[in-house]
Amino acid sequence: MSEEEKEQLIQAHETIRMLQEELAITNQGLVALTLELEQRVDERTAELRTTQEELQKTNSELMQMTLELEDRVSLRTSELREKNEEVSVMTEQLMQASKLATLGELAASIAHELNNPLATIILRVESLMRQIPTEDPKYRPLSIVAQETARMGNLVTTLLEFSRRSKPQITPIFVHEELDKALDLIEFRLRKLQIKLIKTYSPEVPSIYADRQQLRQLFLNLYNNAIDAMLPPGGILQIGVRVEKNGAALNETQKDPISPPAYVIIEIADNGCGIPHELLPKVTEAFFTTKPEGKGTGLGLPICKRIVREHGGELNILSEGIPGMGTTIQIKLPVNGVLSR
Repeated sequence: MSEEEKEQLIQAHETIRMLQEELAITNQGLVALTLELEQRVDERTAELRTTQEELQKTNSELMQMTLELEDRVSLRTSELREKNEEVSVMTEQLMQASKLATLGELAASIAHELNNPLATIILRVESLMRQIPTEDPKYRPLSIVAQETARMGNLVTTLLEFSRRSKPQITPIFVHEELDKALDLIEFRLRKLQIKLIKTYSPEVPSIYADRQQLRQLFLNLYNNAIDAMLPPGGILQIGVRVEKNGAALNETQKDPISPPAYVIIEIADNGCGIPHELLPKVTEAFFTTKPEGKGTGLGLPICKRIVREHGGELNILSEGIPGMGTTIQIKLPVNGVLSR
């Protein structure tokens, strides 16, 4: 091999070595770039995974919020539906109450118109009775006519007094007299429905301070409720009046006893269908009624409770909710009570 060829071979080897070094440097750069790209890809993947997790969390929260919103909308819709039903029922009951009020005014007007002819009949009958000896066979029928006409006149007077709107008048009254006055207004219902009346009035019951018209309204409402509870015809209506004392009290010196507070206890009981236990807390709420549609307004017992409370008393309803066992309304009124407002 010539010197020239050797020189060329050496140059070739040198060129190859330089190329290998450059290739090695290039490979190192490529490896470094690859590692950097892989790191960037990992970082971007991690970021995307975090973003995806956050998106899933946000979607889950949105779904939960949507479900909660749907529940709230459903609940609100149900509440609005119930309110609409309540308003509808109350509107119907108010219309019924208005109708009853109109009928009451009409009844009062008719009662007022009956006064004059009844007075004329009584005067004519009394005039005839004065002209006939008491032993005459015609005297007794005329006497019966006079008594029945007088009873009708008393009923008309009671009806007019009951329907008349007036401010509360607090006077001493005897409870049994007002119970009987209210009974006069429903006597025809008792006879028609074959209801037996049992009265147990204690002879030692004192007078109380109360509003006469409000007590009559109280008793009349309770009578009608008792009669309605005993339909169909037949039953027993019991009315009791007694006095109750809470025992002796002491004066300020705690030595000498003073007169104990006294209360008049009135109990009106029937042997009707009774009131279920779960309904007892509701029966004194306004517009709540267990009577069939068109038969009750749901105002009777709430008004009764208000009247008793304004007189400083208590109204308790006792019932087993068993047909035949009936219901007892117990009213406790203070003897020296004063109507409160």
